[in-house]
Amino acid sequence: MILSDSNYYSIEADREYLSVSRYKQFLKCEKQFMARLEGKYEPSVDNDAFLLGSYVHSFNDGTIEDFKKQHPEMYSTRGATKGQLKSAFQIGDKMIAALQNDKACMKFLEGEKEVIATGELFGVKWKAKVDVLNLEKGFFSDLKTTQGIHKKYGGLTFIEHYGYIEQMAIYRELIKQQFGKDLIPYIVAVEKNDNPLKAIVRVDEYYTQPKLSEIEFNMERIKQVKNSEVEPIGCGECDYCRKNSKVTQILSIEDL
Repeated sequence: MILSDSNYYSIEADREYLSVSRYKQFLKCEKQFMARLEGKYEPSVDNDAFLLGSYVHSFNDGTIEDFKKQHPEMYSTRGATKGQLKSAFQIGDKMIAALQNDKACMKFLEGEKEVIATGELFGVKWKAKVDVLNLEKGFFSDLKTTQGIHKKYGGLTFIEHYGYIEQMAIYRELIKQQFGKDLIPYIVAVEKNDNPLKAIVRVDEYYTQPKLSEIEFNMERIKQVKNSEVEPIGCGECDYCRKNSKVTQILSIEDL
């Protein structure tokens, strides 16, 4: 299967190729992973939060005007603010302006946009969609929107918490295979607020190499589950597991 913008996010593409987002989803819940591959489940998302992130990304890939036309729900339809962006998305304009007014950020957002890369790692076909690829200057970058650049999640940075190191590790390997160049990965981050901080973070091999080893270790289990050689294990906590849960035992008060 040859990937394109029109089929990249299809179930058929997900069945043939593993992506970083699907890999992370597998680690959270194997049952939900398989249900999504089989087309039996699609998780609900926070629509405003998802739209905000997509809105900022549309600025980066040069499709912002088309994005606005495709999403009229971003605009108020009544009262004095009719026709204006809703407050949740006005923050997006401030995030975009913050990036535009920062020469360093714009430098690391220069390059070919939304580049599809594929390859094979650890006996599995992978796919990636790279926000910014700059072969000439020797880097690739990913634009991230975040609640707080310095916010910690159980002692972890947002980059560690959301699995962005794994993402950069896989992307680097796929780019190396497809384009024959070892590029330096960067994250361009901007906060989701009225006065956003920005940051450019280089993701060094010191961080990515251990993650590649971890991913390799997990591949055998993923292949076994995808090939129906073993039963997937549910996490018992996600929406999919909750919707499909059945009482299998009677608890005592001490079990609660």
